[in-house]
Amino acid sequence: MLRSSCFSRLSLFAVFYSVTALGAGGLAHATKQVRDPYVTEGELEVEWKGSATHDEDEDEQDGAWKQKAAVAYGVTDRVQLEIEGEFEKEGDSGDAEFTALALESKIQLTEQGEYWADAGVFLEYEKAMRGGPDKIEGKLLLAKDTGKFSHLANIILEREVGEDSGDETELGLAWSTRYRYKPVFEPGIEIHSGFGGIGEGKDFDSQDHRIGPVAYGKIGFFKYDVGYLVGVSDHAPDGTFKAILEYEWYF
Repeated sequence: MLRSSCFSRLSLFAVFYSVTALGAGGLAHATKQVRDPYVTEGELEVEWKGSATHDEDEDEQDGAWKQKAAVAYGVTDRVQLEIEGEFEKEGDSGDAEFTALALESKIQLTEQGEYWADAGVFLEYEKAMRGGPDKIEGKLLLAKDTGKFSHLANIILEREVGEDSGDETELGLAWSTRYRYKPVFEPGIEIHSGFGGIGEGKDFDSQDHRIGPVAYGKIGFFKYDVGYLVGVSDHAPDGTFKAILEYEWYF
């Protein structure tokens, strides 16, 4: 009981630090989340996501931040619907703006443990609120447990649509591996890669690759996901701090 209490306090401290740090400014250019493929019917989720980047060589990425607020509901045991708003600030000198509104759906394709890996898909339509092109995004969501480790992989395709949209379909990958030590604290690592347009043929340093430690946990109905990602390609920012806070309950 004493050890569990200590882990709970450490987890709450990490969450508190995340919220105060993100609220203070100097945050990331893009929130980073690795999604699982699972849906629970009747589950309502309220989620906040924030991230911050720092980069000594790129003014637009140094001091930039993005925050998202979302509400999701499991309408069946296979389909979850979500609405999400996005606020963003580009660099230290930029202004914070409401930049996008997104409609999203997650569809669980397989029962957990039915096959070698569990699978689902995630679909999103993002409406730009400052003019310019909208975006559509699709993700293949994969999950696999091996002993005390849990692995998630998201294969991502994104394309601009509408006014002033580009011609390229962007390819990305997000990976998470965690060790299920305690429900209140699960240490892990994440990799986030943006390869650019499928037909562009960018080299490694022209792509966006980030890797770093992440801590996950659940305390009652409250979940957290906090980490720091280091840029390992020239195009990626030097560092990205990320935090995801979620409260869930059931109807």
